[in-house]
Formats: sequence, structure tokens, C-alpha cells
Amino acid sequence: MAIADALSFFNIKNGVIRVDVSEIELLPEYFIAVLKEHKDKPYNAPELYFVKKDGASYFYNKDKEVIEITKDELESRWNGIVFLVEKEETTILVTQKKSNILLSLPLLGVLFFLSTLFVLEENFITKLFLIFPLFGILFSVAALKNLFGAKSELINKFCNISSNASCATVVNSYKWEIFKFLNFSDLSVIFFTFQFLGLFALLLFGDTITFFSVQKILLLLSLPVVLLSLYYQKYVEKKWCPICLVIIGITILELIYLAVFQVNDFAISYKSLIVLGLVFSTVALTWFTLKKILLKQKELKEFQLSSNRFIRNYEIFKKVLVSDRKMELPYSPIIIGNEDSNTEITIITSPFCGYCGKVHEILEEILESNANNLKIKVIISVNIDVLDEEKKLFYRSLIGIYFEKGPVSFFEALHYWFEIKDLKDWIKRYELPFDSQKIDLIYRQQNEWCKNNGINFTPALFINGYQYPKTYDRENLRFFVNDLVEDDFFVEEFINY
Repeated sequence: MAIADALSFFNIKNGVIRVDVSEIELLPEYFIAVLKEHKDKPYNAPELYFVKKDGASYFYNKDKEVIEITKDELESRWNGIVFLVEKEETTILVTQKKSNILLSLPLLGVLFFLSTLFVLEENFITKLFLIFPLFGILFSVAALKNLFGAKSELINKFCNISSNASCATVVNSYKWEIFKFLNFSDLSVIFFTFQFLGLFALLLFGDTITFFSVQKILLLLSLPVVLLSLYYQKYVEKKWCPICLVIIGITILELIYLAVFQVNDFAISYKSLIVLGLVFSTVALTWFTLKKILLKQKELKEFQLSSNRFIRNYEIFKKVLVSDRKMELPYSPIIIGNEDSNTEITIITSPFCGYCGKVHEILEEILESNANNLKIKVIISVNIDVLDEEKKLFYRSLIGIYFEKGPVSFFEALHYWFEIKDLKDWIKRYELPFDSQKIDLIYRQQNEWCKNNGINFTPALFINGYQYPKTYDRENLRFFVNDLVEDDFFVEEFINY
């Protein structure tokens, strides 16, 4: 049984693609493949197997049994033809009530925190200290805005307030080896977060004296770090970091606060010290774990940007495109756009292909802005002689619409089909008189050409006779259209042809 016949017989919404043996690992968890019966037996007819991939193991069904197959054996029996069933997207509907609950969670957290502070018996001056680490955290995060992927015009202007100011230069500097492991930004995030959570924890325990006693020691020890930061900015980087200077200012204000309001008391409880140690360890571990994740995410974003620049490079795309032989495509009466254009995009499609609808959407978008500059030729791959009468009526009506009503109506009818995929509904809406002999002859010629040229999958795209490279996602086509239209190479080739 031919592959096209098998698709028609099973009526499965799928894409039929050719996959090299080296690309087996890239296939999804489930797929249907054509496998040789055995590596020692000659290959007579295609045998379909439902294959499941589980890690490095593969399983297939035969005679109602699940049989495990090694990767080596799978490769030896590999035929190269795979049916991928389209997975329907599931839309998760979230009710307005649930959305409101999720949005209100941060607000409830803030209200709970403020309520807790209000009911605590500590005086207002003690609670006021929380403002310093809170602002310290905000400015520390602002200094690391590139790491967090945040963008703010206000922060950018503040960081570059003068010609000798640049937060990014200072924060991202690694001129001292120690900064590759621990820098001022890490210290400020950990320190202020520890202050905020530590004070809140000891407010609950009713032992703020221990907290402020520890802070007196830590803030005095931080003075050398402050001086080191100022030295680094002025003499090493020779750039000032306004946010860093604000953070230093907050540290100085904390020292003034302690000197004015917490000057007399100094006592340390070992239980409270253990609590502070636990808070500090948790904050430090959480930050370095989070930083590692954020750095990895940043690297992936940068890699994606560089990959996009490479993928969308027209010269590279063109070299890959014309590296394959140019094909003499079959006749098709269905031409949309400017018939005199030198730029021709041909799609070999099938209405019952699950992946074709998306490609048609891409071509529709391209045509909307380039209708006068290119033409799109549509070839429908189908063996008309093996279909039942209902499907024959559908296929004949499809081309009949083009002959009777033109390209706009044809595209509209095809678009509607990919939306509903209901034969009875579509035929009821679009059936019209047609010349079955003329239309069937077109289908037979196109189907014969596809068989002779090994085009046994849909959708297949061609640009001026060159097959669209498999290494490029079809969605990238929209990025190359303008360059294709303006490319003299294709214009001259078209004229000579």
C-alpha cells in the first residue's frame, strides 16, 4: 500500500515527514514509523508501528504485545518515514474568581505583614528600622536589573546621570579575581535581605536587643567594604555607580540610627543568635541558587538572540536554499497574488494534514503585505482515485471554487476548512458545479509528480523551484520574503528560465 493511500485510508490528521536515522532522538515521545520487518529480511511493503520512546528505551506494539527494541535495532530497521499525529492544543480556562484570588495573594501578604507589625508591642522607632533594609533590597535589585531581566528608563537615566557614572560598568566588573565568586552586589542583596527578615523574626521572638547588637558589629565590619567599594569605583573602574552610592548611604544611615536610638543596649541571646544564623544561611543559599538560575536564563536569552540573528541572516538562508537542486514543479492552476512576479512560493499541501493549516496561515500573512510582489502556487497532494465519493466531492469542489470564483474565494474556503474540518458542513456551504474530468486530471498529474520526486509528506514548500530547507522553521519564511523579492539572483534566473 502506498503511503498516500495509507493516509487516506486511516484518515489521520498528521504530518508525514522523512527523518534521518541520526535524528531519531529528536522525535517526540510517541510516533508512528515505517519499519523494516527485520534487518536480515528484504523490505517488501511498509509496515506501520506505533513507537513509544521512554528515555533511552523504545517500545512498539505488534500482535497486541508491547515489544522493547534497542536503539541499534531500531536504526537497522529504520525506513525514514514517520507519521506525527498533531496534538490538539488544550485551552485552560481560568475563572475570574480564581484569577482574582491569585492577584490578591501578594496584597494579602503585605496586609498580613503590616498587621503583624501593628500588633507587636515593640515601639515605633524599632519597627522604623525596617525601612532601611527594604530600600536597600530595592536598590540592590535595581543594580542587578540586567540579571533580573528588568528594564527601566528611569533607572537607566539615574545610573548614567553623568559622563563618569555607569552602574553596569561597576556591577559587571571582574577586574579583581574575587569578584568572580563574590562581589558587592551579592553582599548587598544578602545583607539587606538578612536584616529585613532577621529583624522581623526577632520582633516575633521579642528580642530586638540581640538583633541590634549583632547589627552594630556587622555595620562596623562593613565600613572597610564601603571604603573598598569607593576605592574600586574611583581608582580601578574610574566610574561611579549611583545606585552603589545610594546603598552606601543607606549603610551610613543605619549606623547613624544605631548611634542615636540603640546606643545603650548591647546583649546577645544564643537562641536568637541561632535564629539569625538560620536566617542568614537561608538567605545566602537562596540567593546563590537564584542567581545561578538567573545567570543560566540570561545565557539562554543571549544565545537565543544570537541564534535568531544567525537564523534570520538572508545570505546564509539563500546559500542553504540553493544548495539543493532546482526542481521542475508540476502544473497547478491555483495561483494567488501577482502572476507576473519573479518570486514564486509553492506549497504542496493536503487538507487532511494536521500541520498544513499553520503553514497556510503563514502564507496568508505574507500575502497580505506582499500580494503585488510575489505569487503563491498551491499544489494539492492526493490520490483522487482511491477516495470515497464524499471526499472526491470535497476535493473537486475545492479547485472548482478557484475556477468559478477566483483566488480570494479559494483561500477563504480553504481557510474555513482548516477551522472546522467537517466534510458535511464544508460541502453544504461551498459545493458548486465543476468539471470532474478536468479537475481529476490535475490531481492525477500532481500526485504522479509527487510520487516520482519522492514528495511523500505535506506540507512541502518551494521557493522558485528550490525546496525550503528542513533546517529552517517554516515560520521564519516571513523574515526572508522582502529579501527574496529584491534579490536580483532570482530575477535573472526567472528571466533566463
